[in-house]
Amino acid sequence: MRLKPFLCVISLLSSAAMASTDAPLRDFTDLQGTWTCHGVFPASGKTIDSTVRFALDLDGKALVKHHDDTSPPALYHALEAWGYDAKNQRYNATILDSFGGARLFSSTGWKDDQLVWSSASEVKPAQRFTYVREGHDGLRIDWEVERDGAFVIGDTLHCSRHDGTH
Repeated sequence: MRLKPFLCVISLLSSAAMASTDAPLRDFTDLQGTWTCHGVFPASGKTIDSTVRFALDLDGKALVKHHDDTSPPALYHALEAWGYDAKNQRYNATILDSFGGARLFSSTGWKDDQLVWSSASEVKPAQRFTYVREGHDGLRIDWEVERDGAFVIGDTLHCSRHDGTH
């Protein structure tokens, strides 16, 4: 019956990892892990498959996201870094992508299971990413772009936990 001490050690390690997470980023810890996503481009009806991976970094002061399209032509790949700006009381994100782009976004954080990232004023056309929690292991990601003064959905992804991590 050595299982009990082993579970205690795992519990302590999990608690220590949570304690080291910067307080503002604790709301993002449940995103950690690998997600498998299926979606659509509403304008064309084309489908898309992606893998999204989240991991805390910088001793819990940043969340890093890797986004990789997996269905052909699988051209979009991105690396994102999310962090909290205490001075301005908001979250900031930088997105670097395989098309050579570097876009800046900000958010006020989760509100009613929804997280909205709005692009900085220099990003043209304006863009938004909206994350919606769908139950314990589901996540919807909408990418919107401004067209003629209104936001329209460029694509929508429905994601589920790939490896059961939480």
